[in-house]
Amino acid sequence: MSPSGPTAYLNWLASQNSPLFFTHEFPLYSDAHIISEAEFGPYRFFNTVAIPTPGAVRQKVALRWDWHWEYQVPTFQKTEADQYHGGGPAEEIAALASLALGVRFRSGDATRDFSPNGDPKGRPIALTLRAAPTLVKTESREGWILPHAAEGQHSLELLAPLATLPRLKPEAATSLIRSARLYQDALWLAESEPALSWLLLVSAVETGAVYWRAEKEPALDRFKTAKPELFDYLSQLDDGKAAGRVADEFKDSFGVMRKFLDFLVTFRPEEPTPRPAWGGINWSDKSLQTILNVVYSYRSEALHEGKPFPAPMCLPPFRHAGQAPTERPDGDMSMVGGTWKAKDIPLLLHTFEYITRVALLKWWSSMCASEARGSA
Repeated sequence: MSPSGPTAYLNWLASQNSPLFFTHEFPLYSDAHIISEAEFGPYRFFNTVAIPTPGAVRQKVALRWDWHWEYQVPTFQKTEADQYHGGGPAEEIAALASLALGVRFRSGDATRDFSPNGDPKGRPIALTLRAAPTLVKTESREGWILPHAAEGQHSLELLAPLATLPRLKPEAATSLIRSARLYQDALWLAESEPALSWLLLVSAVETGAVYWRAEKEPALDRFKTAKPELFDYLSQLDDGKAAGRVADEFKDSFGVMRKFLDFLVTFRPEEPTPRPAWGGINWSDKSLQTILNVVYSYRSEALHEGKPFPAPMCLPPFRHAGQAPTERPDGDMSMVGGTWKAKDIPLLLHTFEYITRVALLKWWSSMCASEARGSA
C-alpha cells in the first residue's frame, strides 16, 4: 500500500531518517512584495529580490526542495485518488505559503537540478509543462478587491506554521493542503471573478470543517443530530445496523452548513486592526453567525440555482484618506440587474477572505496542539 499523505508531507517525514537523493529548485510566482528568506525542514525559500510592481506577476521566490522520499510507482489495480488535490508537489508548498502570508503564490515546474554527482552549482532544466501564471484584474478606479494580498510588504518569516507540517496526521495534512489549494485559487481569481472567489473560499472552509467535525464527532452521532427521525426509525431495524451503515455512508454530508458555521465561530478571528471609521461590521459572535448564515445561503444559491454572489459583495472596499478599507457595502444597492437591502449584503469579499484565512490558520494550529497533547 502506498504511504498516506501529500508529497510535501511525506518528503518532510522521510528527511528525518532517509538520505538526500537530489534537489530541485522551483519558481514561486507572486504579485506581492516579498521580503526576507526562510528555511523549514527540506524546503528553503530564497528571495529573488524582484522589483515590486503592483499587479505584475514575477518569480518572487526560489523554492529549493531536497528530495528524501522516493515516488511510489502505482500498480493501477484500482483508482487511488485519496491524496489528489489538482496540483504537483511544489504547488502544495506554494498553497501553504499563500495561506500563511495571505498573498498569491503559484509554483512553476522545476528549473534547476542538483544531483549528488552533478554540477555543484546545479544544472538548469526546462521540463516546463505549465506557463507562468497571470493575474487578471478588472479595471476599477476603486482599487484592489483584496488589498491585503496586493499591497504592503510580506515577510517569509510568516511561513513559521509550515514547521508544524510533519507533526500532523496524514489525513490532517491532506485536508489542510486541500483547503489551502482552494484558498490559493480564490486569491488568484478574486480580482477578475470575485463571485467564483466567494465559492472557493466557502469551499476552503468547508473542507477544513468536514475534517474537523469528523475528528470531534462520530459518524453515528452526526447522523442522529442531522436526521433524528430517520435515525430513530433505522435504529429499530436490524439491531441498529442499518443506522450505522447509513451514518458511515453519508458521514461527510450531514449538517454541512452547521459544520461551516461552527468551524468559523470556533476559529473566528479577532476584529482586524485598524478599523475603518465607518463601513465596519459587528464582530460579535451573534452578528457573525447571522452574517455567515447569509453567506452560506448565497453559496447554496450559486451552486444549485446558478445565481452568483451579489455584485455589491464583490466590489473593492472604499478607503477614505488612507484609512482602513471598509468591511461591507455602503447601504442599499442596485447594480447589474439586482437590488439588495443593506442587511442582505452584509460584508465584502476581502472581509470574508480575512475571516477564512485566520480561521484556517487557527485550525491548523489546533491540530498541532492536539497531536502534541496526544503524544504527551
